[in-house]
Amino acid sequence: MSIGCSNIRWVLGNHKPIIAAILLLLIFANRQIRSSTPVLSELEIQLQSDIADHRLDDFPLIEAAFILSGVDHPDSLAFYCRWYEELLQSLRDYHFDSADRVGSAAKVFSYLHANWLLTYREQATTLIDVVRHRQFNCVAGTLLFNLVCDDLGWSTEAFETPSHTYTLFSNFTEQIAVENTTPMGFDIMRNLHDYSVYLRRFYPQNEAVQIGFDRLYAYENSKGRIINNTELLGLLAYNRAYLSKENRDYATAYEYVLLAQSFNADSRSNVRFEVSLYQTWGKALFDEQNYSLAFQILADAAYRYWNIEEFAKNCKAAYFLSMNRFWQVKNWPESRRMTEELLALDILDPNDARQITSHLQAWRSYLVQQNRTPEAQENASLLEQLIKGIKSGQFEKR
Repeated sequence: MSIGCSNIRWVLGNHKPIIAAILLLLIFANRQIRSSTPVLSELEIQLQSDIADHRLDDFPLIEAAFILSGVDHPDSLAFYCRWYEELLQSLRDYHFDSADRVGSAAKVFSYLHANWLLTYREQATTLIDVVRHRQFNCVAGTLLFNLVCDDLGWSTEAFETPSHTYTLFSNFTEQIAVENTTPMGFDIMRNLHDYSVYLRRFYPQNEAVQIGFDRLYAYENSKGRIINNTELLGLLAYNRAYLSKENRDYATAYEYVLLAQSFNADSRSNVRFEVSLYQTWGKALFDEQNYSLAFQILADAAYRYWNIEEFAKNCKAAYFLSMNRFWQVKNWPESRRMTEELLALDILDPNDARQITSHLQAWRSYLVQQNRTPEAQENASLLEQLIKGIKSGQFEKR
């Protein structure tokens, strides 16, 4: 038998908000694309295991930063950590005035820009770029300044916006904004007009015009959020994902996105990138007729971006096409697993529910005929859930 699927469309749309079930979190929280060739390095795999509970216990932040920057061997990690310790010692030798936190932090900022943060380059996304080439972007500069300050005993956070990242330096009850992409950036918000003008460089010209040059800071502030330094590390993984996508290595890009999300589950500067990755790879998988993997990717997309109707529609299309293949080879375990995941997403309309019910009824007849009683019971449970939802009007909300 064959079950239908809606037309596959690759356009943005709107979708009504959904409430994520705990089951869905369990299904999608730790997904990883199975591959004969490991995507992540051994150090990255260890780091991924450590951050699984959204906190680091085994890796200091600086080690995690270098691993996420691309260091993939323990000897190399030791080399870069020695560089960092030598940097800290050079700064400690200044014997900063403990009573003047702001003045001391300003001196650290100046030292970094005089010695290591020499050339701003948007593509210089990692701490390795700082060490090897003394080049940096907003993420690398903010991360280095924040980690140094923390190790010197001064608390820092970051503010992540849709296009940019900067430091929030804590001076007891006062927070001082530090723009790390310019040597003039310490406490830069003393003049909000000038800073708003400075932010133009991080926006395409037409977008900056639409927002208003004098309102860029207010726009950034309204769309951003404060993140801690562990969350800041996630931006390094996003940068690795971006480079992989540029090379059309979508599987690697996706793994780095999952790793990044373990550090920063609500990255404001990577929404467009994530949406683009889900769209591009999802379409590529459809073109390859790899519907099972397409379902996995688009299910993640539909869960994370419930307001984009395209993801829900194409996720269901991948499901129906996969179910036809599973039926042809009589693969009930995969049919059950994928159906459970789709139900957990809560994106079905009445027509979808009726088609799946019909398909499950065919499976039930087959499983009973084959005396596969435990699996027939699994099937009956799914059927009961669907029929109950249809009768209650659960799917009429779509």
